[in-house]
Amino acid sequence: MTNWLPSLEGRPGPRYLAIADALASDVAEGNLKPGERLPTHRDLGWKLGVTVGTVSRAYAEAERRGLVSGEVGRGTFVRNLAARDSHTVMTERLSAPGTVNLNFAFPPPAEDTRAIETTLEDLAKDPVVSLLLDYNPHAGLERHRTAAATWLARSGLKVSPERIVLTAGAQHAISVCLAATTRPGDRILADNLTYSGMQVAARLLGLRLEGLASDEQGTLPDAFEAACRGNDVKALYCMPTMHNPTTITMPDERRRAIAEIARKHEVAIIEDDIFGLLVESPRTPISAYVPEQGFFLTSLSKTVAPGLRIGYAAGPERASERLAAAVRASCWMATPLTAEIATRWIEDGTADRILEGRRREAAARREIALGILGKWQPLCPPGSIYLWLTLPESWRAPDFALEAQRRDVAVTPADACAVGRHDVPSAIRVCLGAPKSRDHLRRGLETLARLLDDGPSPSFGSIV
Repeated sequence: MTNWLPSLEGRPGPRYLAIADALASDVAEGNLKPGERLPTHRDLGWKLGVTVGTVSRAYAEAERRGLVSGEVGRGTFVRNLAARDSHTVMTERLSAPGTVNLNFAFPPPAEDTRAIETTLEDLAKDPVVSLLLDYNPHAGLERHRTAAATWLARSGLKVSPERIVLTAGAQHAISVCLAATTRPGDRILADNLTYSGMQVAARLLGLRLEGLASDEQGTLPDAFEAACRGNDVKALYCMPTMHNPTTITMPDERRRAIAEIARKHEVAIIEDDIFGLLVESPRTPISAYVPEQGFFLTSLSKTVAPGLRIGYAAGPERASERLAAAVRASCWMATPLTAEIATRWIEDGTADRILEGRRREAAARREIALGILGKWQPLCPPGSIYLWLTLPESWRAPDFALEAQRRDVAVTPADACAVGRHDVPSAIRVCLGAPKSRDHLRRGLETLARLLDDGPSPSFGSIV
């Protein structure tokens, strides 16, 4: 832990803001390094002669600015500013003219753009529409949950509608599943590199998130087993199909091994299958191997329409009430009107047609990406809407992302997905779906190819 003591002299205003401003200055000047642990709230309050509450507000303000991250039970740590700049600041520039967004895993454009018009016209003539504007069950209407069960069966999970709750998208489903399986302060696990939105949800719920080592087949069973030996692990969050950010799909044998360890140690599996249906032949979900502890979640965001904000979470029968309670506490219910649209599309085949169109566009964009970046051997299996690229030794991932940003291309450095302070690979995630046209995508990818060919400019110094 660092002995950092901020200089508050000459800083007007509330003390908590003065501390946050001093912290920002010391990070910018290099006096505080990425990964350093800050003094505890009590120690810094005693040294500065302020209350613990003042320091807590200061650290919270610094976290809001993206300068630090707090880990329950471990402390507050200085974040990698370069990684933050390349990942977070770029989000503010996505609407700038000429920016190529390869930063977010948006689905590729859909071919069927008139489906919503037809469905809304039909809804306007249907007397049932007035019922969709009233309060509905927290878990969702029975008809909507039945359609959800039909959709989940496409992923290889056969589950009764009674075990499913509707959520406001997959991000909400993650929070719902975490809330149903954990309490603040509980210890949960994920891969060393994992979806950043899950990390945000874990912090919001006050959970202790720890990373697990993985290989080219996904989470290492030995690492999972070792972490569970303390008997205090409550849940494992995993994305076994098209892992975000590495694109790895876990083979069946590895899935069974993970399920067996979870059963042995009574650890809940929170399985995120958001990209699963982009793969034409889905593998058996881990949740199917351990149904008494598996929580399976997905949404229509990557496969049908992000704006519907409809997700599905399925858990063990004994957990149905907890899942519904978590929905009630967070948003009362998923929006019935959009749930009805999703249900009609699942029932009449529209959802399948849109999914097939997105698969075709994803395949075309993957071919473009491999044609431009192929010599650097990125990971981009069939069905993927992003690729994982290990950089040449001359580049550090945050520096590469910053230089790409200066050239109006947004990518995600590995640091933005890291759990804890393990060795982070020098790699980037490049998403292929957001650009509105293939030509726009090509322009962004060609910019990245030039950066890879040229290497860092002298301003980055000697980076090996």
